[in-house]
Amino acid sequence: MWLKDLISRLKKPSTILSLLSQVVSILLLLDVNINENLIVSIATIVCSILVALGILSNPDTENKGYGEDYLYCSTDGKNTCHVKINGQMVCKKCGTIYNPKDN
Repeated sequence: MWLKDLISRLKKPSTILSLLSQVVSILLLLDVNINENLIVSIATIVCSILVALGILSNPDTENKGYGEDYLYCSTDGKNTCHVKINGQMVCKKCGTIYNPKDN
């Protein structure tokens, strides 16, 4: 159970950047010769790319951090990719609003 919680937290860019900044702080305290600004800048760029691709977080999904939501679409008769629009899950392919009773 704790592993699942840990993985869900690691799907957030703010958590990754916070952990990295703490590691950099420890290395600096130990007098390790590193360029902390370069490391944090690279981590920020990587996290930004992963967010843009929807790997770390996708604001249009119900299950944040786990990619798209695949739910049953009554129009297509199969599981399709859905996004959250105005509080409702909508099929990206045809626009049908998800109804859990249709399963």
